[in-house]
Amino acid sequence: MKYDFDEIISRTGTGSIKLEAGEKINPYLPKEHIPLWVADMDFACAPEIISAMQQRLDRRILGYTNLTEECKSSTCRWMAHRHDWNPDPEQIVFSAGIVNALFAAVARLTKPGDEVCFLTPAYRPFEDAVRKQNRVPVYSRMICEEGVWKIDFADLSEKLSRPNCAMFFHCNPHNPTGRVFTETELMRLGKLCFSNDVFVVSDEIHEDLTRMGKHHIPLQKLLPKEKRIITCTSPSKSFNLAGNNHAHLFIPDESLRRTWTKNYYNGHPSALSNEATIAAYSDSGDWLEELRSYLDESFAMMKQLLNERLPKAKFAIAEGTYLAWVDLSGYRLSEQELKQRISQAGVFVQFGEDFVDNADCFMRVNLASPRSVVREGLDRICRALE
Repeated sequence: MKYDFDEIISRTGTGSIKLEAGEKINPYLPKEHIPLWVADMDFACAPEIISAMQQRLDRRILGYTNLTEECKSSTCRWMAHRHDWNPDPEQIVFSAGIVNALFAAVARLTKPGDEVCFLTPAYRPFEDAVRKQNRVPVYSRMICEEGVWKIDFADLSEKLSRPNCAMFFHCNPHNPTGRVFTETELMRLGKLCFSNDVFVVSDEIHEDLTRMGKHHIPLQKLLPKEKRIITCTSPSKSFNLAGNNHAHLFIPDESLRRTWTKNYYNGHPSALSNEATIAAYSDSGDWLEELRSYLDESFAMMKQLLNERLPKAKFAIAEGTYLAWVDLSGYRLSEQELKQRISQAGVFVQFGEDFVDNADCFMRVNLASPRSVVREGLDRICRALE
């Protein structure tokens, strides 16, 4: 391999949330622990990205910065090449992260008391963007069949047809279950939303992180004439650029796009994030392909280890993301007992309490670390439950 994903790089002294926040968030953790929780990677960024950022630093002035046309063009070329989707660069509006966009969309497109629906288990900020703005979250529970999480379309249809349901948060690839939805599922989902005049905010941040042989389909690609949608993408998960706070919103409705841009709902890029994005999408495809292969092997390693040592755990390799979603209910421990045992063993993972609903006794494990670190973390988990 050209890139060394086995390299262990110290994040001490960098202000890393992943490394430093554990003891504040989880009282059971010892000071020295393995952080396999929040969704960023412990891998070096592609050298092409580092080089582009360094060249920008060499210009010596880091002032307020606009989203450049080159950045928009490189993003659209990437979508065409990777996902067979050809959006208009003029649709792109900048956002300083997708969570900011979720809050802005709820504020701009719904009113207090409106319902916002999403599938559960769910990424916690979906809930926060709704509740913290005096809207009502509506959960549609996914169904797990032999390790595969599926949409309960009968339940979803009922929820979307409610008179106060104004918005649906879509997440594909799905966090935390790792599902990559099929074209049939997506068409059915889209038609349900739009036939009920429900606006869709589609979080597709993990779109590039599918297992080999799996392909992500942007919802907007399937319904190109639909205006009641915002597609949220970013290089942050794919290329370990979360700290750059750089995301793109594809807004096909010209009036909404103009209002969004005029009011600067989601800020400006940093002086470095444009260059990082261009280098990621234009020059770092080989790095991503090696990363995907490495992650596939880490998932396979985890599957084998759990089969051998934790046979009561239910685990299917995720179709997308670098997040493993594991059912530990077979150990007949409460979620608090699971959290205490695993945390005291010196591993920080996340549990069902962090994923809104329909997630009791599940844990989410971030596999985007050198395999030796992941293996040690999993070994500690196994010893805690064996």
